[in-house]
Amino acid sequence: MLLFYIITAVFLPFFAYDAYRKANLKPFHKSSGSMDEFCVIDIRDYISAAKCPYPGAENIPLSYLSRSLKDRFDCKKQVLLVTDDKRGAKLAAKIIRKHRRRSIYYVQS
Repeated sequence: MLLFYIITAVFLPFFAYDAYRKANLKPFHKSSGSMDEFCVIDIRDYISAAKCPYPGAENIPLSYLSRSLKDRFDCKKQVLLVTDDKRGAKLAAKIIRKHRRRSIYYVQS
């Protein structure tokens, strides 16, 4: 039993760090870089994106994101997500990280 606790204490920090790294979603600030360094994806629904468009963003609603990443979206830059809430940004970041390992930022509109 003691061996189990020792092994758990040794390996748990590695798994915890990996989970933290995957969940790391950074808010976008003006000092984060210029807009030319980002692929801007608006994950809001079509109605919200049409009422208040974000300049230079491609509107791909969250429900269509995984399908669009497979089919048509190919970007080698860092990703900036335009979202209504942080929960949606976390879900989108998880989907994007399955396909490509890039830094992901978000901005709430």
